[in-house]
Amino acid sequence: MRGQGRVFHPTWTDPTTGARKVAKTWRLDYSVNGVRHEESARTTSKREALALLHERLGDRRAGKLTGSPDRVTLHDLRVLVERQYELDGRRSKKRVEQCWTHLESFLGADTRALDVTPSDLDRYAAARLAAGKARQTANNELAALRRGYKLAIEKGLLATMPVIKLPKVRNARSGFFSAGDLAALELLLPPDVQPLVRFLAATGWRVSEAQRLTWDAVDWEAQVIRLAAADTKGGEARLFPFADAPDLKALLEGRWKVRRGLFVFHRGDGTPIKSFRRSWARACKRAGLEGRLVHDLRRSFARGMRTAGVSEGEIMRLAGWRSRSMFDRYNIIDEADLSRAVARRYGQVPSKSEAPAALPESLTSSDITTPL
Repeated sequence: MRGQGRVFHPTWTDPTTGARKVAKTWRLDYSVNGVRHEESARTTSKREALALLHERLGDRRAGKLTGSPDRVTLHDLRVLVERQYELDGRRSKKRVEQCWTHLESFLGADTRALDVTPSDLDRYAAARLAAGKARQTANNELAALRRGYKLAIEKGLLATMPVIKLPKVRNARSGFFSAGDLAALELLLPPDVQPLVRFLAATGWRVSEAQRLTWDAVDWEAQVIRLAAADTKGGEARLFPFADAPDLKALLEGRWKVRRGLFVFHRGDGTPIKSFRRSWARACKRAGLEGRLVHDLRRSFARGMRTAGVSEGEIMRLAGWRSRSMFDRYNIIDEADLSRAVARRYGQVPSKSEAPAALPESLTSSDITTPL
């Protein structure tokens, strides 16, 4: 009927034989408010094509769609995601840009968003794994693509999106630092890095948060460290009281006495500590802790707090875990924890239990023996 649009089979003439060709896939042709739209129905069934046509007309008249789905490309989705990251002030924009660079390289920046199929995404994930990338890396990149589709739907540019399933990645963390481990490690780190590592062990904060910590975030009167939302990975403000944490308070007071500029932790010339990967790796190797990560300090903090009876909700707020699922990935229960649990059940006192990791006292090289 006039004004209700139509479904049709596209036709063309074969330039070699001159024969008239007819496509099997139906296309939609309809107008709303004087604007004409044409797109593939992506089906060979006329019944399904008509149903999609009625859906499109209803959605457009209801204001759900404002553009032409046929013209939305993957690059358009990328622009939506990056713009949203800018509006939200998220520091991880650079990472999402890297994700989209890989996506566009494989799928094509000019590929229509409606042409991407689940099979295409499976091929993409397989190619990334074949290139030696971690499963979580492929997941992050597909999550960026999914975000683009969802933004396009929210803004009325698309009505549908392909199913993008992200397989669960079993990457729960493992490994803890004991107080002895930390004491040995501290001795082997450069003097300007030692206070930073002690701070990470005492607060469970992310490395980047401690590296960017400035003195205006330290409230001496209230005895708390206030971290602005813009300075956290999760985008939520956080505070860490230190009035009743004598070791942490002493650490901050010591840094205040030797302050040089805005940053709490800095090199000898006052510049912030941007990276200490090499010195960390060397110190771990000499201390017999080869392969350990700086991030293990965050896990050790969570375990120590939990062992001390602090609730999981409070631990999450102190160290900045946004969700319980993320917190669970840190796998803060180890064999010693389970042994103590069994001993308590049967009324026994554990024969030996290692104390949770704590901020170590300052040591001298004569206090411990370290492998060279």
